[in-house]
Amino acid sequence: MEAGGEKCKVEIGGKSVRLSNDLVAITYDTLLGECSLTSADGNQIFFSRAYLQIRTERFVYDSRRMVYKSVSVAEFRNLRGEGKAVVLRLQDTERSADISIRLAIVKGVPGYSCIVRFRNNADAVRVVSMNPFVLDVDENSRLFTGQNGDDLMFFRNGFQSWDLSQALPIEQGKNESHLFSVLSNIRSGDSLVLGFITMADQIATITVNGREARESRLAGLVSSALIEVDIPRKGQVASEELLVMASRNAAKNLSTYADMVSEKMKAISWHNTPTGWCSWYYYYTLPDENDIMTNAEQVRQRYGKSIEWIQIDDGYQKSVGDWKENSRFLSGLKQLVMKITKLGLKAGLWVAPFVASEHSDLFKDKPNWFVRDDDNVPIVVDQNPLWLGNYYALDLTNPSVLEFLESTFKRLRSCGFEYFKIDFLYHAAVKGRRHDPKRTRAQAVRKGLEVVRDAVGDSFLLGCGAPLGPSVGIVNGMRIGTDIAAAWRLDWGGGVYECSINTMTRSILHNRWWKNDPDCILIRQDGTNLTPNELELWLTVVALSGGLLLLSDKMDEVSEKNKALVDKMLPIYKHGAVALDAYVEPEPRLLALAVDNAIGKWVVLGAFNLSEKDIDVRTNMKDLGLNEDQPHHIFDFWKQEYEGVAEGEVVLRGLKPHACRLLSIRPKTEAPDILSTTMHFTQGGIELKRKKWHPETGELEVIIDRTTRSEEAIYLVFNQEWTPTNAFLGKEPVTLDRITPEVVAIRSQFERGQALTVRFSCD
Repeated sequence: MEAGGEKCKVEIGGKSVRLSNDLVAITYDTLLGECSLTSADGNQIFFSRAYLQIRTERFVYDSRRMVYKSVSVAEFRNLRGEGKAVVLRLQDTERSADISIRLAIVKGVPGYSCIVRFRNNADAVRVVSMNPFVLDVDENSRLFTGQNGDDLMFFRNGFQSWDLSQALPIEQGKNESHLFSVLSNIRSGDSLVLGFITMADQIATITVNGREARESRLAGLVSSALIEVDIPRKGQVASEELLVMASRNAAKNLSTYADMVSEKMKAISWHNTPTGWCSWYYYYTLPDENDIMTNAEQVRQRYGKSIEWIQIDDGYQKSVGDWKENSRFLSGLKQLVMKITKLGLKAGLWVAPFVASEHSDLFKDKPNWFVRDDDNVPIVVDQNPLWLGNYYALDLTNPSVLEFLESTFKRLRSCGFEYFKIDFLYHAAVKGRRHDPKRTRAQAVRKGLEVVRDAVGDSFLLGCGAPLGPSVGIVNGMRIGTDIAAAWRLDWGGGVYECSINTMTRSILHNRWWKNDPDCILIRQDGTNLTPNELELWLTVVALSGGLLLLSDKMDEVSEKNKALVDKMLPIYKHGAVALDAYVEPEPRLLALAVDNAIGKWVVLGAFNLSEKDIDVRTNMKDLGLNEDQPHHIFDFWKQEYEGVAEGEVVLRGLKPHACRLLSIRPKTEAPDILSTTMHFTQGGIELKRKKWHPETGELEVIIDRTTRSEEAIYLVFNQEWTPTNAFLGKEPVTLDRITPEVVAIRSQFERGQALTVRFSCD
């Protein structure tokens, strides 16, 4: 029996149900209760003998031990086109529970999705988790990545913003990731991507289990949607939807995964990527209104409209939990916002809405508003020395708490704030007793976020210290790493090292789930432990990421030389870079940004050494999206050096610890061409437009699209058939500076709208 169209098919036999598209087929064995994923033609097995589980406090329901009852077929359409789905119905032998399994497949996706629904037919039972994918790796199963620990890397995504997220070897015991993971064979390139594409109702994990023996280290895989609530008799609950994909291109599959989450969760972004100044990393909890205005004036004077926001961080409030002005802000927040707005800037505010300090009036007056332990005592979720002690998490299932949040944010919005950084959100997901025991921890967090969103309307909402999953579709931006510091690496995790890793490993989320926030750039020349190389590395990571760009120094103490570094990052480029090796390297090395505008197409490549020893870095042109058969010019932005022509691959030898290279990689052409500039890190992507080559006169013309504060350079490259003779900015002659036999530089203080014309003679 067969149903379906040309590309997606459903085949139902006496012993199996098979769904297939143009790439893969997922088969459910109705006798054994197991799944296998193969290529569409059946020639390659990606995995075999996977099964499904529902774990309750009393019993584990396992698809292998349940009775197959029936199947139904459905068709659907999403942004990727038409798809097919089957719903398999199982029943346990005691008839205490029914399980429905929805398997779905769409054209062009090398995998399938799965939702599990549990119906309780017995007395009320606490469901711990629903596991749409379980695979025991042993001699009876097949997994195309293999199980040798020397060959495998596991990508661990953290639960919340600050968790370090990186590729790691599989260790003995449980290796847990949140929302999504990648299992990669670094020798063969084979990879399995597991990720939940819905995440509003349950905290979701991917666990890789490891044996002691390294040669057979991979023991199994388990995907889990954590329920942790009681299901009454005749009650039902469904898992989040899991996506499983197999291929040799983990980065491409993760992009597909992130796009599908964006569609399912109705992700929102913002019309541009915010730039601004933040009070935190200089003033910490002790800013005053004069500090805010002094820096706002400095920012406006130096950067003009390139910087948009002034964000007041922690320290304006009476206490964490009591969101009213303290004695350092006697004029009031509304007056401060008016002053900021008068400068032509917009005002943002930090709030930690889901927690309260033990010193707050909120905690003292409303102790029953907080998540409690089994003894009905509010749970201490953490300590913060800057807040002088313990703090607690609000119970977001309590209607009174939600009313408090609504009124708080409506009041703050009425002060004129259009940007809210909401912080320390993940604590609201702490395990404990809540007002409504039927809500999961994820549902509690999401409800709180929905209330905040409704209260602030269309303001920019930036999540921080946030559980990633429940935030999708509500926040416009998200901190995707730990706190930065004017240091390489701090014991508690802050600093350039961890921020750089997370910015690369979570780069796929940018412009899909939200705008990524890598955290601030600290350009101070005094009071810093960063070397010039380390600062350069962090600026390069942030620039390539395409994410938020916020300053956080006392701006009147920053040198003009360091302020000028920011000019090379502004405006933010419209796209973010792709991390080429973030899912196989614990310390990622490569970020590639494809640039495409009126003057051409090229790649800007960041190469990074986060380690403590010299390394060699290499990548091939194909992985960069370039023609591997065409030679390419290489130019180093920070060194302002021409590196020559590369063919097939780019190789960088002896990259020093904590250092980076920022390269322009441009196809070699017969005619003279733009090579680079010193004005912007894209090296032509922002500051140049309308390039034209006139072969009849031997003239290369390009329009300058920015006004510079000081002398900058534009580099041109040409082959031995051409000799540059003279150059003009408008009608004024300018000097040609011969850098190498094939490269010249034109140096000037440029103005927007100027035409640069360089004449060549043909030898």
